[in-house]
Amino acid sequence: MAVIFSAIVPAYGAEIAVDSVSAGDVFVNLPLKTLDILSRSRRMDMLDYYAADSIYKAPNGMEGLSELVKVTPDYLKVKITPVTDMDILMLRSPKKALAVVLYTIGGDGQAADTDVTFLDDRMQELPRKKYLEYPDVLDFFNLPDKEVKEKIEEIIPFPTIEFTADPSSTTLSATLTVGEFLGKENFEYIKRYMKTSPLQFRWNGKKYEPVK
Repeated sequence: MAVIFSAIVPAYGAEIAVDSVSAGDVFVNLPLKTLDILSRSRRMDMLDYYAADSIYKAPNGMEGLSELVKVTPDYLKVKITPVTDMDILMLRSPKKALAVVLYTIGGDGQAADTDVTFLDDRMQELPRKKYLEYPDVLDFFNLPDKEVKEKIEEIIPFPTIEFTADPSSTTLSATLTVGEFLGKENFEYIKRYMKTSPLQFRWNGKKYEPVK
């Protein structure tokens, strides 16, 4: 395994090579409560089995099983429960390394919704708005007039958005996921104006910018 965060986090005055932190390191040391059901030692076991090309489903605190889907130095995907997934994507520049963590809940009658978190190379959570401006519900639509705009805002007061990561380009895609839960009449209405492709956000080395 790569250098473990527990060995480098306390050394606040030390220099850390930006290529020494892997997505696996972030997974092992992630402080977010969303991974409380998997102990740190269990996460390490999962990585060891994956590195050995062994299929391993780790028991978690919900009395279920968690499984690593994909692991590379810059990307990791884990199926935590049947309705929760986590993606970890490393974002590198010459002077620093960041991790973007996508925690998605969805399934069993619930629209998929993603919480996006940014962490620095010392596992400190960073202000999300500095690195990604969440899309507004209207960004997902082609709006011909004010009436349509107001109607969509009325139909979707609380949008749910699923983010996915492309590890080959560090691009994030955002999809509005409320459709099937709106009822047939409302869904048919918004479908007429909804953009056919997900919104995309490209990392420019400092933050994510929407792709026009």
